[in-house]
Amino acid sequence: MKIVPKLLFGLLMLLPLASSANFISSTGDITQRGAGSVSYMIFDQDARARTNIAVNSGYFDTQIYLFENDGSLGASDYVASNDDGGPGLNSLISRVLNAGSYILAVSDFHFSFSEALSGFNYNNRYGDYSVSINSRANVSFNSVPEPTTLSLLGLGLLGVRLSQRYRKS
Repeated sequence: MKIVPKLLFGLLMLLPLASSANFISSTGDITQRGAGSVSYMIFDQDARARTNIAVNSGYFDTQIYLFENDGSLGASDYVASNDDGGPGLNSLISRVLNAGSYILAVSDFHFSFSEALSGFNYNNRYGDYSVSINSRANVSFNSVPEPTTLSLLGLGLLGVRLSQRYRKS
């Protein structure tokens, strides 16, 4: 009977290793014109490999731009773009990507390069979309902490520091 808890503990220790996979998917949405009309997703890839990125929507004709993520979005980060045309048809980028972090910009057709960089598209269509990334390398979405989470962490660290100072006096 003692083997079962040890086995469960071992499996729980391996859980973080299963957090990245060869296939990941997510959903997002864009608004009509202005703020929110371009949606960004960040993902990481752990090795050089062929990667397929497909975006589909039943509400608008998707167009995508892929950039390397070096901490700031600029023209020099451009990797590829695609719009296969026709409402509800996938936009697809299929290419060999190096290990690293990437930014996928998604919006409606007639989405220009400058709009991908600025985050504003003057589109008429809006709605939900789905993203599927399939690679021979391990890929994972990179979540950005919310400001509230970061501020709570900062307050917690401040509280620890103040309690240490209080104990010394």
